[in-house]
Amino acid sequence: MTFLEAKQELARKLDINYSDIANNGLFTDADLAAWINLGVIDAWDYKPWPFTQGTETATTNSDMVTNGYADHPADLINGSVYLLRVGGKEYKKLLMEDYLKYLEDFPTATDRIWSEHETFIFINKNAYTVGDAFDLYGRKIAIQLSADGDILPFSPVTDNQEHSGNHAIVLLAQSWALESEKKKMPDIAVGVRQEALGILKTLWKPFAQSRAFLQSKGRPMFDLPDLLSDGPGTGRQSNPQSIGNFNYLN
Repeated sequence: MTFLEAKQELARKLDINYSDIANNGLFTDADLAAWINLGVIDAWDYKPWPFTQGTETATTNSDMVTNGYADHPADLINGSVYLLRVGGKEYKKLLMEDYLKYLEDFPTATDRIWSEHETFIFINKNAYTVGDAFDLYGRKIAIQLSADGDILPFSPVTDNQEHSGNHAIVLLAQSWALESEKKKMPDIAVGVRQEALGILKTLWKPFAQSRAFLQSKGRPMFDLPDLLSDGPGTGRQSNPQSIGNFNYLN
């Protein structure tokens, strides 16, 4: 489904002649476009759909060494990055307070660790070389449709390939229109929104089932620095086989 097709479908649901939208006394094409984009955001944020996941690539530079951080990728939602790889190697994500405390205690540690805070990505500068490529995996910011030929997110490749999610987006847009100052029909809007969410819930089921069968290999539930040893490289670490001890991130 294209942006134009979505606006036309929304117009039909609102009993509007889209071909004569310029002479409509209540709605404008800009109104329909804005409501469709609100519907896109609603559907985008509803579940972790495959199309919401993204990767950004950058290169380490001298400013990162000086400042200790890089700017958060603009196309990924702040706080959504779950995986970072530098030079093809995975780095372990720590809470910001743990990251700072660890490097405060061990300023020369070369552990592959990182964290994120506000609009910054912190990467241990001792663990990479300037010029290394690094990849960040996280959740993309919802797309904004503008051109009539833009395709809605539930159309994977072309406008003729789509899931029912696109129709849910139009329903969500309709609910925004109904509760707007132009229609003032909030009670009906609630029912339309519930219909849209019902479609998305049904659509999500096979994705949820597929995710349920995913397994993690060699990745412990908790992976923390060894707070009981004398630091990296000292040779005096707590027994990694003992229950309750934490191992270093290597």
